[in-house]
Amino acid sequence: MALIKGMSRSLQRQVDLTTAVCQERLLSTHVRHVLALVDLVADRMPFDDALDIYVRILRLTPEQARNVGSRALAELGRRGSVGGATLADSAVSAEREPEEEDRGEGRSGRSDALLARLRRRVRGRVQDELRERINLAAARTEDGILQTHVHNSLTFARALSSELSVSESIELYLETMMLPEGVADVIYNRALSIIAEQVLPPLPGGEEQEELPRIDVSTLRITPLPEQ
Repeated sequence: MALIKGMSRSLQRQVDLTTAVCQERLLSTHVRHVLALVDLVADRMPFDDALDIYVRILRLTPEQARNVGSRALAELGRRGSVGGATLADSAVSAEREPEEEDRGEGRSGRSDALLARLRRRVRGRVQDELRERINLAAARTEDGILQTHVHNSLTFARALSSELSVSESIELYLETMMLPEGVADVIYNRALSIIAEQVLPPLPGGEEQEELPRIDVSTLRITPLPEQ
């Protein structure tokens, strides 16, 4: 990107510092959501399996998965438990199934076997409520990560405002984080929309527009998880 090639040393330093802040914020968001998933499925599967599900759903890189997993374990260590079980119990329950050990499968084989077990476990009629809760948790996580990226892009805009325009700063953030084009477009538009609400005149007739009604979730068919 030409913007990066022509960057001054002071600007590059500011980009590096701001990137570190944004990556830490993103990691914290991941950890918060993965711990929520671990707690949600604690009575059905061990920590390692819940983490693998999270990694696959969020399409994390191996490095991201290691960072999120390590931070999540550290947090659970402070709690003294893993999803309602002791750390020692979790280590035992997370052992691979015998046929996986016999085949000597690597990480990829373990993930494939996990997903096969998950499909058998979650698609059954008895486990419909678990599948539904995982889907809801995944949607909430995706939105939470998206909001964090928007927050981060605005952090870039503030930190680099002395040398770059808002749009340039946001584009630089998106390229620095190497986000896919579709996701990057949504983040870019959301961030600019937040700024637009503060600097542009209000839309005509805005007072008369009705807000979208809140959904009463009690009217939806959502099977509650059994009490633990």
